[in-house]
Amino acid sequence: MEKQFILFDPRTAERKVVTLELLAGMAGRTKEGLRYALQHRSKIRSLNCYLLEEDTPISVFRELLAKEVILDEVWRDIPNSRWQVSSYGRYRSRVQERWVYRLPDMNKKKGSLKISIQIAGKVERLNAHKKVVELFIGEVPEGYVIYHKNGNKSYNHVDNLGFITKWALFQREATSRLKKTVVKIDRKNGKVIEEYPSLIVAADANFTDESTIQRAIKQNRPAIGFIWKWEEQVADELLYAD
Repeated sequence: MEKQFILFDPRTAERKVVTLELLAGMAGRTKEGLRYALQHRSKIRSLNCYLLEEDTPISVFRELLAKEVILDEVWRDIPNSRWQVSSYGRYRSRVQERWVYRLPDMNKKKGSLKISIQIAGKVERLNAHKKVVELFIGEVPEGYVIYHKNGNKSYNHVDNLGFITKWALFQREATSRLKKTVVKIDRKNGKVIEEYPSLIVAADANFTDESTIQRAIKQNRPAIGFIWKWEEQVADELLYAD
């Protein structure tokens, strides 16, 4: 199996498992160029991400979060704590006289982020989007839940968060899953092999069930010998096979 790496976005703290073959297609870079970025820990500009080893320590992620300067980012204090959250969904805490940027935990199955914060002397484990909503949008109306407008549960920018009823969210997600274009990718060279207009068509064409492909997309892992993505995850970034 080809060696895997972590693709890290310092604006969202999102981490994705990738191979050099797949990333070369996504970023339009050669493997040699990617190895250079890995060795020197330089940003892949086309993706605004860093390529890191799977065993990279948390301290390195924190350094990259702190290094990222976002001009329109707004920070607000979390009441009864030494923490702040930003309009981009990033977190930092005051340690002595300096800010330490915090790396949320990532749920690989759901793709969502969680953070543990000490508030009023007690440690609370929260969905990372919760404090963004509380401090930048307001209280969740009765009968509504928080949702991510673009479907990416790791992207906690205030503009990507909103309120919706549970039933409307269920319908939205069900419709989105069934009708979104699915892309089938070669594991070895990272090129697109085939596109399907829906999850149902993709499953039928590959003699498998919808849940198998859906789990592969959600968990960012291969299934039945191929890599699977939603079209918007790879559009205009992957090298297409002839």
